[in-house]
Amino acid sequence: MTNPYAQVDWEKHGQYKANLHTHTTRSDGSIAPQYVVDKYHQLGYHILALTDHNEVTFPWTSFASMEASAKSKERLADGKVSPENLVYENRDPATLGMIAIQGNEVSSPHHVGSLFNDYNHSTKQEDSTFIATAAKNGLVIINHPGRYKHNAQWYIDFYQKYNHLIGMEIYNQGDRYPNDRQLWDSVLVALLPARPVWAYSNDDMHGEGRLGRNWNIFVLPELTKEWVRKGIEEGRSFYVYAPDGHKKLQMPSIESVHVKNGTIQLIVAGQDSIHWISGGTIVHKGQSMKLNDCSGVSSYVRAEIFAPGGTIVGTQPFVVRKR
Repeated sequence: MTNPYAQVDWEKHGQYKANLHTHTTRSDGSIAPQYVVDKYHQLGYHILALTDHNEVTFPWTSFASMEASAKSKERLADGKVSPENLVYENRDPATLGMIAIQGNEVSSPHHVGSLFNDYNHSTKQEDSTFIATAAKNGLVIINHPGRYKHNAQWYIDFYQKYNHLIGMEIYNQGDRYPNDRQLWDSVLVALLPARPVWAYSNDDMHGEGRLGRNWNIFVLPELTKEWVRKGIEEGRSFYVYAPDGHKKLQMPSIESVHVKNGTIQLIVAGQDSIHWISGGTIVHKGQSMKLNDCSGVSSYVRAEIFAPGGTIVGTQPFVVRKR
């Protein structure tokens, strides 16, 4: 069995909160970049990617030299955006204790999160986007696949073709597309054990009402850009969906993960229940699972941890190699 958290030192490594899909008035969001950063900082986020549509809102120390989108200016005239959100101020991620990730949402034809690079051109074919982002050493996450009508094989073909296409959003704007977990499971069944696809939960924030319901927790030796990238590449994270956001948040805490002799054990605090899922089906319930005692396990198993208030924390897949 392959454990995505095998290199984590649970006593020494930190857990860092991240949102990888965020909009500002540089595209079709309603909040200025600096205020978006401030709001996430106030909620305890450590890692943030501002992913405006085909606009690279980076670096944060240059916000003041950037300009709001034409769409935002039109919305100002219509009273849908306030004037202060079209005036920009710089922010220093180092001073805030945050990691700013360069990127944007490449928005045609399929929306994707393009990270750690400045490619920002819509194209007629997804291949063009993937080739260009690979040339710039970027990482790419498929955003909100439930918006589209593609089947699992359509995504499988791309994941097999492009190694830097490393993830899929399975929660977006709360739980706007609940079938995306089933799609992810179908992709995992086809690709594992050879090729993992990591899951992400992101706000896709355009306004304050969509802020703080979805996030990811990266477990890293230190909070640096290099380690954040490595964490994204290697799946050193959990995804979180909190239906009520940070209001009266009851959050399960994963304190450690142990894999030995075909048994996975989660040391968790604050949970109501834990479901183990393989191939889209619940195959076991409880804090630990022994593969030999569970039927219906395919090439992987993953856990979802539920809190009394409805918050869900999910693991990345543990790869099962059957003899």
